[in-house]
Amino acid sequence: MLTRAAAVWVLGLLTVVPYGTYHLLFHAPRDQYAFLITFVLFWIFGYWGVVGPLVGAMKVRRVFQALEQAMSRDDLVKVLRGEEAREVAIELIASEHHIPRFLAARVYRLLVNRLSSVDLATLRAGERTARDEHDRGGMGT
Repeated sequence: MLTRAAAVWVLGLLTVVPYGTYHLLFHAPRDQYAFLITFVLFWIFGYWGVVGPLVGAMKVRRVFQALEQAMSRDDLVKVLRGEEAREVAIELIASEHHIPRFLAARVYRLLVNRLSSVDLATLRAGERTARDEHDRGGMGT
């Protein structure tokens, strides 16, 4: 999705912007000046301000749809360990904490390493204990 958006921007930068500038300088009547100037400046500087959040929202939507369609725990783990889920998590960390993406990627990597180093037997024992308490009618805290 991001590559398509970048291709559209480059295509517009190489075709629409030069034509709009040429038309503005040599053929446009006075009442079109404001539109042409705004269009050329928007295409150069404002395109990513509009398209960037839309691409990000579409990525998040795809990850959530994949999570909803996961039928088993293995499918869920596969979705969560996928490349798209990783990108969404890094973008979320970067935007929420106002840090650059490369730092957010490092934080994500450290978090995954820490979570993967946790003893799985301990996790499974905790799940069994919580399940047993739930079966007995306890709160499971």
